[in-house]
Amino acid sequence: MPSDTTGHMPPKLAPDATAETPVAAGTGPGPDPKETALDLIAEAHTRVVDTVSGFEKLVEKAAPGFRQVAETFLDMHVRHADALSAYLAQEGRRPDEDGSVFATVNRAVIEMRSWFETVDHDIMDRVAEGEKHVLDAYQDAKDAEQSIEANAMLARHMSEIDIMLSTHKD
Repeated sequence: MPSDTTGHMPPKLAPDATAETPVAAGTGPGPDPKETALDLIAEAHTRVVDTVSGFEKLVEKAAPGFRQVAETFLDMHVRHADALSAYLAQEGRRPDEDGSVFATVNRAVIEMRSWFETVDHDIMDRVAEGEKHVLDAYQDAKDAEQSIEANAMLARHMSEIDIMLSTHKD
């Protein structure tokens, strides 16, 4: 039966609802929060894999006085990539071990820079920019509804990156 004012049929109520029960906007089926949270961890993992690729090239091209710093960053990111990969696998996800197109871009940029300048501590501003990109992905993942285990891992990784940056910024 059409309503008196609109000519449309009144909406159906949920079985346990009454006419006085307000209908919340945006309710109903939507993305699964757990899947969204895992998607954000997967994005952080991809960025870390891209960063590993860049640091592999950085270690290769680094001046002797900077090589140890580059190796330290590389080792940290390899550990982080492994931990993120293991967590995703534990949650039933197949982690992307190849990274994105940015892995190739990172390697190419470092290669080209090495043609024109020494790859040493002067590159730390660029390293910090790359780390910010990784930290942003970690923060996005942390801001989602993660498990206690995932939040602890993300916070630990973020802290380790911050410590590395502050230790080697000068």
